[in-house]
Amino acid sequence: MRTVDGGRVRCHARLSVLAGLAGLAGLAGLAGLAVMAVVAVGCGASGQTGGRDRGEASTDTAVRLNLGLVESDDAPQLGGKVVYGLNAETNGWNPATNNWAPAGLQVMRTMFDTLTAFDAESQIQPFLAESMEHNADYTDWKFTLRPGVVLHNGKPVTADVVARNQNTMKTSAVTSQAYRYVDSITAAGPDVVEFHLAQPFPLLPMIFATQIGVVSDPDWLDSNDGIHPVGTGPFVMDRWEIGNKLVVKKNPNYWQADARGTRYPYLDQVEFRVITDNASRANALEAGDVDVIEAADPQTIGHFQQAVGDGKFQVFNNSKGEQAEVFIQLNNLASPFDDPNARKALAFATDKQAIIDLQGGLFEPANGPFSPRSPWYAEPGYPQHDPIKAKDLVDKVKAEHGSFSFKIQGVAEASNQQLLQALQQQWQEVGIDVQIDTVEQAKLVISVITGSYQATQWEQFDSANPINELVWWEPDNVTQPPAFSLNFARHASPALGVAMKEWRMTADPAQRKAHVEAVQKNLATDVPYVWLYHAQFAIVATTKAVNVVNYKLPSGPTGLDLHMEAHPLYQVWLKK
Repeated sequence: MRTVDGGRVRCHARLSVLAGLAGLAGLAGLAGLAVMAVVAVGCGASGQTGGRDRGEASTDTAVRLNLGLVESDDAPQLGGKVVYGLNAETNGWNPATNNWAPAGLQVMRTMFDTLTAFDAESQIQPFLAESMEHNADYTDWKFTLRPGVVLHNGKPVTADVVARNQNTMKTSAVTSQAYRYVDSITAAGPDVVEFHLAQPFPLLPMIFATQIGVVSDPDWLDSNDGIHPVGTGPFVMDRWEIGNKLVVKKNPNYWQADARGTRYPYLDQVEFRVITDNASRANALEAGDVDVIEAADPQTIGHFQQAVGDGKFQVFNNSKGEQAEVFIQLNNLASPFDDPNARKALAFATDKQAIIDLQGGLFEPANGPFSPRSPWYAEPGYPQHDPIKAKDLVDKVKAEHGSFSFKIQGVAEASNQQLLQALQQQWQEVGIDVQIDTVEQAKLVISVITGSYQATQWEQFDSANPINELVWWEPDNVTQPPAFSLNFARHASPALGVAMKEWRMTADPAQRKAHVEAVQKNLATDVPYVWLYHAQFAIVATTKAVNVVNYKLPSGPTGLDLHMEAHPLYQVWLKK
């Protein structure tokens, strides 16, 4: 048994804790959005344990740290139940019809498997698929399935099952836009699924590590039943008390085993409890009522990072994957933001550093969908705070349209009000009339998908590879409200479309990076989003839970710790 950071790290420096973090809405759909958390500072360690780089901390620098992680290569102790505190409920478990934010993706990974998955280096690996191959120009793909996999109802997973799944996704109102360039999906024999594409797509396997890569019973999938999921995952639905808790039990026929031959999962049960209040979720962990939580506010992160020194908790918030961005999403088809001057005026009027300072000052300002730490980052030239330029553009909008007013939506949580009011004040100071409308998360998601909003708080763009973000920016995905659109901002830029097409079709990494840079600059010029800061996310657990985010993929590599803020649980075991 090893405890990363020793499990006994003593934090002597002052811990800075952010205040007033706003809760953000999540999406729904293929890529999942993030709940938020932010790391506090002042508790550091040096060196490496268990092969993980923990970095250095100081008293005056915001850092991301994994503290007290309990990870082991020892033989697991089998059985037991983990209780997992979620920040939100999900509207169902059918990948073709329901919408999965991070909490939904977390539950999904217990009941379903995806065709592919990301490893710790954000490279795609086969998962439920055993192998993948393509023709010379990447227009034809073959996925060979693993033998012996069965659904929860005992039916074998065949090429026909997967092809039916994929064709249902291809025609679904929720997911069809992701298949715009897929001509056909067919079963070529008992275990080979073929994809024929209208255009080259070298990175096609990466999209199947998301919601559309889920494999389920096609008869159940086509029934539109989101209550009684039938997948291939390590756990099977036991019961669901909507709005309260969902319990999954061990799948005795799960196909994966560890290197010793011990069949996954190690646990007998996982109970997911919906605890939407941040403080209540933290209190439940403290009291021992839950074993793991999604941390969604800085007070929680700071508190548990400090408590790591007592050996009771482990805090994970330094993922190797991409992190989400927090921003204001603008509906480019709705007045006033169908006018580019209105969008740019809002960007110039927004003092994001003041918003960050309001919350403690430890967030990193965002100027686009990638942080400077990302290998995809390029300086985009996004408009910075300039009230004079903002007022000039506001005057132009008023001269053209007679007024400049809009309503901004946000999740109905008390902590949101402070952030919304601060933004409202900034925008009003340059002559923009702003109303605040707080709604429940489920209602907000529907408003965004159907385009029945003007502006909204949002958090997104955290896929392990940015190819999975293209669906959100694709101009061809823009629809007239109230038709569903995965291009939530309904931003239709021909230049952006060209850059994304070239990005999608090239197999050359250098060319791909150049196209990603062009996408970032277009988003900065057209301003479909008013960027605020780069978010962080934390998983906090008691130290009796082993390998919470440490797992192996069936092909051998270590899996990506968090993908879209979710992680599997088949590898988790409990110290007795």
